[in-house]
Amino acid sequence: MDGFRPRRFLGGKHLQTIYNALFPPENTLRKKYFCEDIYLPLKDGTRDLLVMEHNPPLEWFETPYPKNWNGWYILLIHGMEGSSESHYMISTAKNALERGYGVVRLNMRTCGIGWGYAEKPYNSGMSEDLEKVLQYMETHFTKNLIVSGFSLSANLVLKYFGEKRRHIAQYFSAVSPPLDLKKTCEFIDSPRTKFYRKHFLDTLHKKVRSGIFRFPPELEERAARSKTFFDFDDFVTAPLSGYKGVLDYYAKCSSINFIPNIKNEGIVIHAEDDPVVPSKVWHEVPWHRFPNIHTVFTKKGGHVGFLTEESPQVPEGRWLSRILLDYFDRKIRR
Repeated sequence: MDGFRPRRFLGGKHLQTIYNALFPPENTLRKKYFCEDIYLPLKDGTRDLLVMEHNPPLEWFETPYPKNWNGWYILLIHGMEGSSESHYMISTAKNALERGYGVVRLNMRTCGIGWGYAEKPYNSGMSEDLEKVLQYMETHFTKNLIVSGFSLSANLVLKYFGEKRRHIAQYFSAVSPPLDLKKTCEFIDSPRTKFYRKHFLDTLHKKVRSGIFRFPPELEERAARSKTFFDFDDFVTAPLSGYKGVLDYYAKCSSINFIPNIKNEGIVIHAEDDPVVPSKVWHEVPWHRFPNIHTVFTKKGGHVGFLTEESPQVPEGRWLSRILLDYFDRKIRR
């Protein structure tokens, strides 16, 4: 079922985007299922740790909710200033467990329960962090791995699978990806997206003021005063991540440059009315040339929203988790 119909009275792009944040699904992943935190050290010259929340397959433990393990694990990665607690992470994880998967929810550096365990900021091109997590999962859980990225991390997932490397995971999904980071930055820095820009920058400025990042006082002062994403990426993200500048970061990490090299099978989902990521870029990609990538382009849905009417097939009306898991189920059962 690729077609999406928004829930009644939630048809607008802003309502689809914001409603989930205001009324997220109940997080029962710790009290209803077994859950453990994993702290993964990074050997990149920092003392940073990646913090993950791990829900093993229900078959592995005695629970009132038995379900045979299908042999697969899904790694979920959140978007900008999200965390393992983001609504799409919770709903997809719950539904995946109930379908027989094991699930790992990754907190990118400085995010969620990973606050205080990293001094380097996350960015949209950190393939080595993704590789490190997949190596851990391959060693400790299974070789049958799927990666699901949302928003900023959707770009990371597409970049990773388009790089020349051994891809540990077999399948992937990318939801609401900012395919071109420069054009996305220009879009979100425009007057029409002032609300979202302020929301994200407020949380990023909070991190700067906390002293979590290590950089010279003059750079910290400039970062704290930045009023656009371009400036923040120029003052913080790019220099602390080792790029020559913000344009170098955007050029090297935009997934639109990596999509033609993707060989793995995956699904990419985007809504035409996305108020955060410009849909114009979606049409610049010749998707028809990549038959291994299943694309779903909907008229409505907002940014990682996709709320529809509740039904037995779509619990809580969260269409996104259903279509992702339906796709993965078809692939692993072939």
